Amino acid sequence: MSLSIESVISEIEQLSLIEKMGILEYLVKEIKQSVEAVAVTPKPKYKVTDFHGIAPNLLAGKDAQELVNQMRDEWEEREERR
Repeated sequence: MSLSIESVISEIEQLSLIEKMGILEYLVKEIKQSVEAVAVTPKPKYKVTDFHGIAPNLLAGKDAQELVNQMRDEWEEREERR
């Protein structure tokens, strides 16, 4: 049984205020449940392996701590110039 929106609206217009409020309450409940279902659907999280190769030359053979120290020194130099 398939009703068009126009026929549903036509039927609703013939209802009493109390009946219309019942339909409104039903629709709000249904829409709220639909929105909550979408909001609860978890988004896929990234795996560490997804980032493999994203910046292959970042360290360029340097030790990680050495790179951090170099970056700190560069920032300190920039701050001193200001």
